Amino acid sequence: MIRRIARVAAPAAVAIDGFGAWLDWRDGRLHLSLTIAAAATAVAMVPCALGFLAAIGKRLRAPVLRHGAVQHGSVQHGPVRSVAPMRLPLVVPRGYVGAAVLGGIATLAAMGEAFGLYIFLGGVALIALALSQATSGRG
Repeated sequence: MIRRIARVAAPAAVAIDGFGAWLDWRDGRLHLSLTIAAAATAVAMVPCALGFLAAIGKRLRAPVLRHGAVQHGSVQHGPVRSVAPMRLPLVVPRGYVGAAVLGGIATLAAMGEAFGLYIFLGGVALIALALSQATSGRG
């Protein structure tokens, strides 16, 4: 459920950030406050963070092997319930990884522009969306 909310909240925040960037780029009288854009991104980050924490929690609870035990010689050890320190075995669907990469590229491209902070917030929301859609890997 929380992942579904993240799939709606993050693109909504990106739309608000994009609209703010467009208004700033146009140099018209109408502007969207950066505070409003940042608040929209912050609100979207909550379900994204909860979705990512749920994926990590599920991974921590799952034994590494499906059989529940690892055998070394004649000694049998119980299930391993730790996560490898160098690599967190989570899988993120390719579409969300692509969106996160595009958000990062857009952020880099907008650096130094007046509307760059809006694009930065949108990039952060896309990266958070990708992480929120992670699922437990095979181990």
